[in-house]
Amino acid sequence: MKEIICICGAGLITILAASGLKKNSPGISILIAVSGGILIIVAVLPRLTVLITELNELSEISGINPDYISVLVKTILICIAGKFTGDFCRDNGYSSLAGKIELAAKAAILVMSLPVYESIISVATSLLTG
Repeated sequence: MKEIICICGAGLITILAASGLKKNSPGISILIAVSGGILIIVAVLPRLTVLITELNELSEISGINPDYISVLVKTILICIAGKFTGDFCRDNGYSSLAGKIELAAKAAILVMSLPVYESIISVATSLLTG
């Protein structure tokens, strides 16, 4: 709980600093916004490592193929990167570019997930054919 309050506080301070400098120094304002975003992501990364550890333990307990967990983790990271980059572009007036970046992230997730879909289809086919 304390961590999320610190992260929200850092976000608010970043926005206030970037907004205050936007008229006089737009370049520095952008750098402050990017730096604040990176600091927040760095603060969240330890939580993601806990998530990854838990997912690996669950895969061992349940017998799920570890490759599927790897795909899940990679898709989560692609979502975070695509959303962060898209939001940054949108905040700086490049909403068209933001949409294309987010579309590319979604396409990457679909391509990466193909082996999982193939496995699900294979299992469903074998269950239906008996």
